Amino acid sequence: MDMKGTAAAIEVRDIDRAATKDLRQRVLRNHIPGLPADAPSDDFPDTWHLGAFRAGHLLGVVTGFSEEAPGHPGVRAQRFRFMAVEPSAQGSGVGSTLIRRVIERARSRGDHLLWANGRDTALDFYTGLGFEAVGEMFADPLSKLPHHVVLLRL
Repeated sequence: MDMKGTAAAIEVRDIDRAATKDLRQRVLRNHIPGLPADAPSDDFPDTWHLGAFRAGHLLGVVTGFSEEAPGHPGVRAQRFRFMAVEPSAQGSGVGSTLIRRVIERARSRGDHLLWANGRDTALDFYTGLGFEAVGEMFADPLSKLPHHVVLLRL
């Protein structure tokens, strides 16, 4: 189903962890079959998961939790992980709508920083939303793909 041309509004709401699994696996781990798309942070007490829906179809997911940003000890921060958008919906506003909701949630919690380890292929997406890429490029230990820390001051 091609969702780029669909004019229906994007609805973002809390979802459970299980609802994130398929999209995470297909989008973020498709290059290495069998590589898990989960982490211990999925089970932290304050972890939350958001889903973006259009016309009832889950098109994007993201997970967030409290974690200090690298180089900013003692500063209230929220980290997000496993940002994934259905390939047919990429470029249609799903990802940016999800991230705006993540920003709102971090601000409402009183966090001062929002950050992630962002794939270098997505750096333009993040910087276009006000994030800065900080530090040196690193290869993610599991995926082996190039990443940078992306950081937004709230």
